[in-house]
Amino acid sequence: MVGVAHTVIQVPVPELESITQRLERPPVCPHITLLGPFVDRRDVNEDLVDTLRDLLAQVRAFDFKLSTMGRFGSELTYLAPEPAGHFVRLTHMLAATFPKWPPYDGAFDEIVPHLSIGAGLTSADEEGVRESLPISSTADEVTLTWWSEDAAEELVRFPLHL
Repeated sequence: MVGVAHTVIQVPVPELESITQRLERPPVCPHITLLGPFVDRRDVNEDLVDTLRDLLAQVRAFDFKLSTMGRFGSELTYLAPEPAGHFVRLTHMLAATFPKWPPYDGAFDEIVPHLSIGAGLTSADEEGVRESLPISSTADEVTLTWWSEDAAEELVRFPLHL
C-alpha cells in the first residue's frame, strides 16, 4: 500500500513535531497508527464516524513515553511507545470491529506499535532524536486521517475521556 492514498486511524503525537521538523526529511504528521490502511476517503460517512465514536467513547486517555528507538529492516527508523499494551488493545478492538481492514493490511503477524520517524535517516538525524528522548505524551484523542504521498488531512477527531 506504500504510495497509495488511504485513511488511517491514529493517535497524533504533537510533542514530537518540534523534534521531527529538524530532520532532513521530516514525517508529515507524527503519529502512532492504530489501524491502517483503512477505508477509502469516499467511504467515510456518518455511519462509519458514529461507529468509531461509539467504540472510542469506551476508551480512556492514557500516558505513554517514547524512549526507545528501533528499526524495521535496514531503513525505517521508529520510536516505540511504552507501555505498548494500550495501543495493541486499541488496534485489536478496531480490527475486531472492522475485520475487512486488518492492521497493516494483514502484512504482519504481530502488532508492533510505533511512531515512524523516517527511512534512511542520517546518523546525525538519529542522534538528534536520541538526545531528545524520552518524550512523554498523552493519548487523549484518536483521529481518522487521510494520507497521501506527501500530505495528511485530519478528517475527524475523537477525544478520549480523561
